Amino acid sequence: MKVSENIANIIDRLPADYIFTYSDFDMAVSSKDAIVKALNRLVASGKINKLSKGRFYKPRKTQFGTLQPSIYQIAKDF
Repeated sequence: MKVSENIANIIDRLPADYIFTYSDFDMAVSSKDAIVKALNRLVASGKINKLSKGRFYKPRKTQFGTLQPSIYQIAKDF
């Protein structure tokens, strides 16, 4: 299985509004560049959104548009 397919499968299982980083993917150290590239491609396609450098989230889509993650999710990494 390709790295990008593996990452897409992991993201599909995550709940909406969950903030994740590169370190949440348990893969070989040599594939770190592949993880970064795959996540950036998912941002470009609109499947995930970027909160800040290295922090991504799966957006919750409503009839009013996409929503930002909750304050708890944003603050949990600090």
